[in-house]
Amino acid sequence: MNPSKPETVDTGIQGLDFVLQGGLPRGRPSLIRGGPGTGKTVISLTYLCHGITQGEPGVLVTFDEDPDALLHHARGFGFPADTYLKEGSLRILDMRPDQSETAGEGIELTAVLTRIEYALKQAGAHRLVLDAIDGMEGAFPGQSGLRKELNRVFDWVRDQRVTTLITTGEVENFSTRFGLEDYIADCVIALKQEVQHRVMTRLLRVVKRRGGPHGAGEFPFLLDSQGIFMVPVSGAALDARVSSERISSGVPGLDQMLGGKGPYKGSTILLSGQAGTGKTSLASAFAQAACRRGEKVLYISFEESIDELVRNQSSIGGDLAHHAGPEGGHRLIMEPVRAIEMGLEEHLMRIMRSVSRHQPDLVVLDPISSFTNRHEGDCAKEMLLRLMYLIKEQGITTVATELLSDSSGGVSHLDVSSMIDVWIKLRRHEGNGELNRLITVIKARGLAISNQVKEFRMTDSGMTIEDPYVGESGIVYGTARHARQAEDEQVIAQLHRELEQARRLREETEEINAARERLARAEREARAVDLDRQVMELERRLASIEGARSAIRRSRQ
Repeated sequence: MNPSKPETVDTGIQGLDFVLQGGLPRGRPSLIRGGPGTGKTVISLTYLCHGITQGEPGVLVTFDEDPDALLHHARGFGFPADTYLKEGSLRILDMRPDQSETAGEGIELTAVLTRIEYALKQAGAHRLVLDAIDGMEGAFPGQSGLRKELNRVFDWVRDQRVTTLITTGEVENFSTRFGLEDYIADCVIALKQEVQHRVMTRLLRVVKRRGGPHGAGEFPFLLDSQGIFMVPVSGAALDARVSSERISSGVPGLDQMLGGKGPYKGSTILLSGQAGTGKTSLASAFAQAACRRGEKVLYISFEESIDELVRNQSSIGGDLAHHAGPEGGHRLIMEPVRAIEMGLEEHLMRIMRSVSRHQPDLVVLDPISSFTNRHEGDCAKEMLLRLMYLIKEQGITTVATELLSDSSGGVSHLDVSSMIDVWIKLRRHEGNGELNRLITVIKARGLAISNQVKEFRMTDSGMTIEDPYVGESGIVYGTARHARQAEDEQVIAQLHRELEQARRLREETEEINAARERLARAEREARAVDLDRQVMELERRLASIEGARSAIRRSRQ
């Protein structure tokens, strides 16, 4: 038997809904607990405002913070809570405990619940947030009194069949002491802050969820002026989109090395090489080729500013500013981000949020190796693998550059080849007093690739890929090819002259031999004629003698 899927209410945070496998349990109380600054109120505001945009009014009840302060927070995160409040789709109730309102040994909670119920009916709301419910602790004498009232609140929520999000802090383990997790809440979400390498990351974990499954583990999430963004990076399934369409790299010579038409659309392409080998320039060529096809490109630079990129690429004929401006339809979106500013998980989420916001056809990450310089172990590798797959599963072409150190021997230390569809390696070749760039295709899944090492040249008019010069003494690159070619041409010309002389001598020799053969044949023929005459004369004389003798014999008879 397959149990029916429990009814859920989406929170408006895609990653959280994914972890909760649908959202919060409908008509039930859910609890979010966490310390200051972990994002409890922002998640609650997102949940309420998202519901309003879906035609579901909401009520916010605060037990700790001033309603005006909450509205200020909402404006800071881009939520039009003021507008919703004026329209009546949002109601805010100030339920901060006031000791002057207490009677006997505690406050009268019935009046509080009555006010909330009235606000729900007035707004026609099915979403409710009880913010900072632990603020009630000071209004009830003793732990047993507050526990009883909290149970009463949660039972009331279930009776109302309103989907409720309740927030509480981590002061003195409030939620544990009053049994909010074990006995009262149907769903418990724990938030915390974690600091590593002097960088803070916010984490979310679903502690429990009655009546349905949920994602396990801790999930990082972003909290900034754009609100909450979360990527359930450990929940990705192996269902990446596959395309048979081929796209140009922007460099015809490289397209030829990749089977004649370039890589497949949606591929993950890695450009590895030492400093100065042209990785960024080649990545820019991919980006500009995509823009010329009418595609949208997201270029994320971890080391260069936008102005630097535009200036540097213009020196080889690139025009990034055109594609980023109105003349180019704003198809190119460039976002510079310093790798040292954030942790790995925050980088991943910011990139994925940009991908989600811009919906590009191609993403450039330049260079991804900047992450490995600050993080030891497998953290950077795991982050890059998740990032590449999260992009790839959306059918987006990814071009990533990797800086190889001079001491690496040309060996990549990222160890992400399992996620790479096309791996192109660039390297320097120093000789004859100059530096040349070489390019080779290490692998390209599903393509018949060239196995040759070719020369990669950057000029003020663009980039070209040329075959090296192959001469009698070996392979040469750069200007040495011209000198070697001139030398070889001189040698070839001399050999042609010698060959011509040899051919003439051979012809003359053949003519002499032919003349000699004719003379010898004539002499043989003359000798044969003379011998024939001698034979005939001898035969005639013999015949004459025989005739005379025969005549004498006849006469004597």
